[in-house]
Amino acid sequence: MKFVEAAGVRTHVAEWGSGESVLLIHGASSDIGVWEPTIVPALKDRFRVAAYDRPGMGFTDQRPADAGRLDVQAKVATGVIEQLGLTKPIVVGHSWGGAVALRLALDRPDLVGGLVLIAPVAYQWPGGVSWHIYWSSNPLVGGLFNNVLAPPFSESAVRSGLAAAFGPSPVPEGYFEKASSVRVVRPAAMRANSLDLIASKREIIAQQARYPEIKVPVAILAGDSDSVVSSTIHALKLAQTLPNARIDVLQGVGHLPHEASPERFAKLLDWVKSAK
Repeated sequence: MKFVEAAGVRTHVAEWGSGESVLLIHGASSDIGVWEPTIVPALKDRFRVAAYDRPGMGFTDQRPADAGRLDVQAKVATGVIEQLGLTKPIVVGHSWGGAVALRLALDRPDLVGGLVLIAPVAYQWPGGVSWHIYWSSNPLVGGLFNNVLAPPFSESAVRSGLAAAFGPSPVPEGYFEKASSVRVVRPAAMRANSLDLIASKREIIAQQARYPEIKVPVAILAGDSDSVVSSTIHALKLAQTLPNARIDVLQGVGHLPHEASPERFAKLLDWVKSAK
């Protein structure tokens, strides 16, 4: 395993292939493993692909107290780019990782060649987060919940979450194992994820008015049946707001459109590459 010091955080990173740089930023309730079933194999023969575990997730054990802030998440991404020597990478962000990628492009446009956003979180949405997120992040009972109450149900909860994310399509055979999905329910990862989600709406509200500042090409891939992150609220509105954007909405597809059609994902990435 390889680690770099990124904004003061000992950050787990991985790299594959050679060529033009691509940086992958995973979303909530996931880590670097989410890219390994499909995206890494699809890109590693044509690009230098880098990915990292965000603070508190995967093998990045450190999580600063202010890591729920998107500007802090963007600083960690900046550190990864600089430490790995990536040159104007195309930044790929999935779900909450899309929000981080947007903030990176806003705060450090000099470092970003373009964005590919997959089912991104971009705008304020109605409602809050699930009840278990509040329990997991609670300073009084969070330790009990994460270490004692939740573990007996963790694997079934992850499998249920994957079914919802892939829905209406079935979860591909072997995906749970290939993506190392069970890592996301380790107690420390559960707490880090819950703290990210508790802060998420506040952070999105603070940055959403700035999106017209983004001048780099941005490609957006979404599913019209996404029950996790509404493509209407987020992806479609973002495509209408950004000055240099292209969107592809897959019919009958949920929250992981890159798994449903890696070919359509690759086509969008190639468009960003040509438009840089």
